[in-house]
Amino acid sequence: MKIPEETIENIRTQTDIIDLVSSYIKLERRGRNYVGLCPFHDEKTPSFSVSPDKQIAHCFGCKKGGNVFQFLMEIENISFTEAAKKLGEPLDIKIETGEIEVDQGDMSQIKMHEYMTDLYHHLLMNTNEGNQPLQYLLDRGFTTDLIRQEKIGFAPAMSYFAKNALLEQGYNEESAYQAGLLSRNEENFSYYDRFVGRIMIPIKNHQGNHIGFTARSIDGSEPKYLNTPETDIFKKRELFFNLSDARKHIRKMDNVILMEGHMDVLKVKMTNVQHIVGTMGTELSRENLTLLKRLSSNTTIMFDGDKAGQNATLKVGDALLHEGLNVYVQKLPEGMDPDEYIEKYGTESFENFIEKRMQHYLQFKAEKFKSDAGANDMKINQNLSVVIEDLKFVRDSLTRERLVTVISSIFDIDKDALKNRMPSTMVTQEATYTEPEVNRRTLSLRQKKERYLTRIMMSHPEYLKTYSEKLDENILTYQPYYDIVRGLCVYFETHEVFDISLALNYLDGALTDTLIDLDNMRIHQDVSESEINDYLEDLSGIRNNENEIELLSRQLELAERDNDVELQLKLTQEIIELNRIHKM
Repeated sequence: MKIPEETIENIRTQTDIIDLVSSYIKLERRGRNYVGLCPFHDEKTPSFSVSPDKQIAHCFGCKKGGNVFQFLMEIENISFTEAAKKLGEPLDIKIETGEIEVDQGDMSQIKMHEYMTDLYHHLLMNTNEGNQPLQYLLDRGFTTDLIRQEKIGFAPAMSYFAKNALLEQGYNEESAYQAGLLSRNEENFSYYDRFVGRIMIPIKNHQGNHIGFTARSIDGSEPKYLNTPETDIFKKRELFFNLSDARKHIRKMDNVILMEGHMDVLKVKMTNVQHIVGTMGTELSRENLTLLKRLSSNTTIMFDGDKAGQNATLKVGDALLHEGLNVYVQKLPEGMDPDEYIEKYGTESFENFIEKRMQHYLQFKAEKFKSDAGANDMKINQNLSVVIEDLKFVRDSLTRERLVTVISSIFDIDKDALKNRMPSTMVTQEATYTEPEVNRRTLSLRQKKERYLTRIMMSHPEYLKTYSEKLDENILTYQPYYDIVRGLCVYFETHEVFDISLALNYLDGALTDTLIDLDNMRIHQDVSESEINDYLEDLSGIRNNENEIELLSRQLELAERDNDVELQLKLTQEIIELNRIHKM
C-alpha cells in the first residue's frame, strides 16, 4: 500500500532538515547555509552543506545527501517507507502498518520468532537441559555476556517442544510451519519441530527484529548447521547476519568485513572489531550487492583460509569488484577461520591482524591464479589475462597503478609489458553514476547544450510538455540528464512549480548531485520556443556528425587494412574537420 502523496508532503514540509541533520552531526552557520563534517565519509575539512531555504543536504566530497527522506534513508540504511514512519512519529503523522510493507502475517511470524528466541534462551541459561550446550559454548570461548546479548538458546531433543509452546500461545500449526519453526510430514500432514537438540543462534532483520535461526548440532549429527527455510520474513537474498548491530560501526569505519560463519561473527564481536556481517551463503544476490553499496564503498572479505574458503572468496570478490566496490581480502594463515585464529592466537593478535594484514582483492586473485597455474606457461598466460581484464573495474587510477606494479611482480613480467596488455578504456558500470564528474569549464559543446536544455525544463514545465518526446536518448546522451527529464515529466503531472526538495522524491538518489548542480545554474527567465528549437537542431546536427565520424572511422580502418594511403589521408582530414567544426 503506497503512502499517500499528501502524507509525504506533510512530513517533508513539517520536518526541518537543519534539526534532522544536526541530530547526527555538528553544524555551523556559513552565510545562508550550514556546514559540517560529512557523516558518510572521513574528512578533516567540512564539505557537507545543508540549505534551510531549499531543505536539502549535500556533500561536495562524496556527493551524498538529498532531502529529509533521502538523508535519513542513507544514514540509517532504511527504506523510504521506514524513513517516512520515523519522521512522521514526532509529528503525530501515522503511517499505517500496510504502508510500511509489514502485513499482519509478517508481524505474526516476527512475534513467533521473538517468543521462541526468548524461550530457547531461557532453556540454555536456566535449565538442566541447557547445561551441556552452555558448557560447549563456554569451552569455545564465548562469554556469558555475549550469549545473553545475542540471546543464544537451545532447542531440546524433543520433537514437539516448539509446536506445543506455540500452540499454547494461540498460534496454529500451519502458521508456525509457514514461519519456518515447524516441519511437516507430507504423507500424513503431521507437524513436528524443525530444530531439535541444537544450539539456536537468532537471526535478525536489518531493523533488529528476530526472523529466523541458524542452529548448530553439538552431537555430530548432520547437517552441522540447519537454517530457517525461506519464509515471508526470512529471505536470504536480502539478509546479512549481524547487520542491525554492525551498521553504525560500518558507517564509522567506512568498511564492511564479510565473513562466512555466523559463529565466526559472534566470536569476533567479542573483540574491538565490530564492522562485521555474515553472508547467508557463498553467493551474493543482487539485493545483497545493492545493500553493500549503500553501506560503504569498501568491502573486505574474510572467509575461511582453506581451499573452499579461497574459492568462495574469488566468487564473492568478483561480484563485488564488478559492482564497482573497492574490494579487499584478509587471508588468515594455516587455513584457519576467524574463530580458530582467535582461539590459537588471542583477541589482541586478531585485532592487529585486522588492522595491518589487508590486501587488495586483485592482489589476492593474482597470487592464487599464479599458484594454481604452477609451471604451465599457457595457464599462466591465461590467468594473467583474466587478472588484467579485471583491472578495468578498479576506478581509482592510483590504486590501479599500484596494482599494475604488484601484479607484474607476482607474474614476473615487465611492468610496461603488462600495461600494453591492459584495455585501452576503463568500462563504467551499468546503472551507476560513478563516472568522473565533468568539470563545467571543460564541457564539450554537446554537454553544455544538454545541460542547458535540462535546466530549462526544470523551470519551464510548459515547455517540458511540448518537448518531452523530442528529448530522447539521441538528444540527451548523458544518462543523468535523460533520467532527470523523465523524472520531471512525472513530477509536473501533480506539481506546477519546481521544488528541488520535493522533486528529489521522484528521482533515483544517484541523481541528487546532478540535480543540485542544475538547480544552482542560473538561466534567463524569458526562454523562447525558438531558442529551444535552436538547441534541439544543434544537438541533432551534432548527433548526425557523430554518426558520420563513426562511419568514416570504419572506412579508415578498412583503408589502413588495404594500405590505401591516399584514402587514409582523405578520410583523416574529413574526420578532423568534423571534430573541429563541432568541438567534440
